[in-house]
Amino acid sequence: MSTLTTAIALRAAINVLRDSAWSRKMPCGEPLDEACVQLHLDAAETLEESLSALRDYE
Repeated sequence: MSTLTTAIALRAAINVLRDSAWSRKMPCGEPLDEACVQLHLDAAETLEESLSALRDYE
């Protein structure tokens, strides 16, 4: 079993958020409207900043 770190978990979440925004669909296939697309992109950016801060801390 692999070791899941906070950085790996954040990267996975960022990727899912961005993939959903770019495809305009949730992983389950539910379509996203423009407001939800922007929310996903904003959330990914916030997590990206957290990941950067985490790396600076480590």
